[in-house]
Parts: sequence; structure tokens; C-alpha cells
Amino acid sequence: MPNSDTRPTRKTALVALLSATLSALLAFGVWYFVCFGSFQIIGAAGISTIDPPRTGQPRLDTAAQNILLIGDSMAYSLMFRAQNYCNHNGHTLNVVSWVSATSKTYALCDTMEYFVNLYHPTYILFVIGANEMFKSNALGRKEFFDKILPQTHGLPLLVIGPPNWREDTGINRAMMEMFGPRQFFLSKRLRYTRIKGDIVHPDRASGTMWMDSVATWIMRDSFFPIRMERPVEENPIHVDFVKLVLTDPNLS
Repeated sequence: MPNSDTRPTRKTALVALLSATLSALLAFGVWYFVCFGSFQIIGAAGISTIDPPRTGQPRLDTAAQNILLIGDSMAYSLMFRAQNYCNHNGHTLNVVSWVSATSKTYALCDTMEYFVNLYHPTYILFVIGANEMFKSNALGRKEFFDKILPQTHGLPLLVIGPPNWREDTGINRAMMEMFGPRQFFLSKRLRYTRIKGDIVHPDRASGTMWMDSVATWIMRDSFFPIRMERPVEENPIHVDFVKLVLTDPNLS
């Protein structure tokens, strides 16, 4: 008489467990791609140093670059040491520092595209977020980056987050989720000393430390590694740059 016991065998249980594990891994992969992958693939389109985008280790591009350092007032904090790096590694630097700018201000105008067309950069460093650290809708500001991206015309773009002076309400998380750890530099993990009487902006020593950290990340861990060997010279006294002034508070 056939055995009426229909309890699953050990083999059946193992198969079920394996199936559940594979499903979980697939779901995680889809989630990671949505959170960290799509922007990077779009940003890397047509860039020969990544073959293919997001897989394998990107090759170090040793060519001289025309770098556009653009963003809010923190671009000013980075630009002196950035000039050292450009002088030492054969790159050209152009700086645009828009005081009080946010991702929204850049999204609602063509400033990024204007300076891309003006300077014809081969590489963009976009420092942003200091004026959005305490926005109540910080996580919802991803939509602004969607509008900024087309203005870069597919050029290599790395985003540098704000040098937090206290915990933010989500702007760093929003940018990390959108760009991922190889296209977004989390500046808040560093420790800074600030300009006297100013709790926000790093002083020259911390600006140097910050740019040193960014440069190391660019060359070793970013999606777009270029030659950024550490210079030995001191910070320059002056750097040519464009300083924009926000006149419409409604744009913030």
C-alpha cells in the first residue's frame, strides 16, 4: 500500500531553501541597481575608461584633464588645494562657486550647461548639499539631480557632499542612494576645523585635508579614476574662478 505520508523530504526542504535564497539575492540585486546603478550607467555613457560600465575595475586615465570644479560656496574651500593637484598632475582647473546654491537652483537654470559649454571640460567635480543639510524634504530632492544630469552632456561627473558641521536631515543619504559610493564622496565622515567665526566653511588647513581625501578617492575608488598624485607644493595664494551670487531666495 503506498505511503500516505506527504511530509516534505530533506531534499525537498533544501531545494526550497536554495530557491528562497536565490530569490532574495535577485531582489537585492534589483534594489541595488535601482538605488545605486542607473545614474552611474547614464553618467558613464560613452566614457572609454569604463569597460563595461559598473563591472570590473575602471582603468586609470593618465591623460591631462580639463576639470570643472562647480557647486556651492564649498567649491571655494576646495579650489586652492585642487589647483595644487592640477598643477602637479598636468590638469587645467576652472572653478565656479555659486554662493548659497542648492541642487534646486542648479536644476531650475542652465548654469551647469552654460559653464560646460564655456570651458569645455573633460571632467566635472560637483560639490553640493551644504545649503540643503536641514531641508525637511531632503530625501525628495533627487528629482533636481535628474534635471542637472543632462546638462553635463555625459561627461565624467563626480559629486562631493557637504562637510557636515552637524547631522543632516537626509541630503547625504539622498545623494548616496542616487549616485552610489563610487560616484559620490561622503564628506561628512571627515573631521574639520572651521574658519574663525564661521561654523560652516572649513579653514584652509581642512580644505587641504578635504581635497587630499577627495583626490585619493578619485584615483583609487571612483568610477572615473584620473591621475591625482599628491603635490608637495603649498596652496596657491590665488585661483581664478567665477563666483555667482544667489539673488532669488525662492530658488533654494
